[in-house]
Amino acid sequence: MSYPLYSLLEGSPYFTSLPDKKSEKWQFSPLQTYLDREYRRPSASAKETDFTAEDKYWVYIEDGQLVSHTLPPSVHIKEHPLTYEVENNPFACLASESSFSPVELNCHEDVAFGVYFNYSQGSFNSSSLNIILKEKIRVEVCLHYEGAEKSFVTHASHLKLLPYSQLYLTQAQALCEDALFITQNTFHLEENAYCKSFSLLYGGEYLHNLLEADLKYKSEIDISALLVSMNNQKELFSCDINHLSDHSKSTLFSKQVIKDKSMCAFDANTKIIEKTKSTEASQASHALLLDEGAQIHSKPHLEIYSDDLSASHGSTVGELDQNAIAYLLSRGINEQKVRSMLISAFVNETLDTIEQENHKAAIMKILGESYAYEYL
Repeated sequence: MSYPLYSLLEGSPYFTSLPDKKSEKWQFSPLQTYLDREYRRPSASAKETDFTAEDKYWVYIEDGQLVSHTLPPSVHIKEHPLTYEVENNPFACLASESSFSPVELNCHEDVAFGVYFNYSQGSFNSSSLNIILKEKIRVEVCLHYEGAEKSFVTHASHLKLLPYSQLYLTQAQALCEDALFITQNTFHLEENAYCKSFSLLYGGEYLHNLLEADLKYKSEIDISALLVSMNNQKELFSCDINHLSDHSKSTLFSKQVIKDKSMCAFDANTKIIEKTKSTEASQASHALLLDEGAQIHSKPHLEIYSDDLSASHGSTVGELDQNAIAYLLSRGINEQKVRSMLISAFVNETLDTIEQENHKAAIMKILGESYAYEYL
């Protein structure tokens, strides 16, 4: 049986209210227009599957439930109710009753693995993942999101890095074109912890990726994001970074490629609290508009309460360089190839931030080796 979205939201124990239309944080959100769409609740029973992946170690989660995995003994797995609450996001965990089981992965040694989320058709769905890194270890994780045809899906990840640990995280979204997907990632970095994160927003009718990070003494986070939208898609990337102690460092770099009548939003805030020393923070957003109807809303913001710091932020919006197009055309290259080359050059700056070759391959598989041709 299917239910209107508004009734499912009202029945969720985690839901409070829809965002105020006047709220600056959500001013570009079209969620109000989806309230009358109907979705079914996914089955709460675990499903058997013959899922396999190219990764040596992997986890497969379907409709929010852990189905199978090949993780080593050094990764301890738990399934239990959330032990934390995601603040300021009423859409973080909308599953009602016990239709999903949050998964917690405790990593005790260096490891690399993939996590595969698959969502069924026409469902109102939630998933949740906690990853905890013990001291002085290095973990590489690639999160894959697939399916969700005609579905409304929310996902929450909580990532805790204990002192001197390192996390390399890549998020690859390959959702169906009519999916509505909201994801929130909450990072907690302890002393001398390091995190490098890359997110791809691609596909889906409406995608909203919220990221929040708390940085302790000498911790560092490096965030990159690529948004690729077309038709009437809406893609939003929101980021809040809090420098809570001395010598912390944050870097935020986002690019958007926007076509047709689609829209992207970049909403970032970096806060440096009072009396912190020797902090570093930078934000940069660059948008490439390919059509007159394409829109970008960019709001980089610094909230500074300390004098001992180095901080910068900036945003640019542009089109393909007509001089470069004319030059390449004069060299006998056809127009489609020229546009593809210029867009590829623009996009590759973000892809080059991915250090893990298998993570980069997963992103390229989604975009396709000739994604620039197909996209245009």
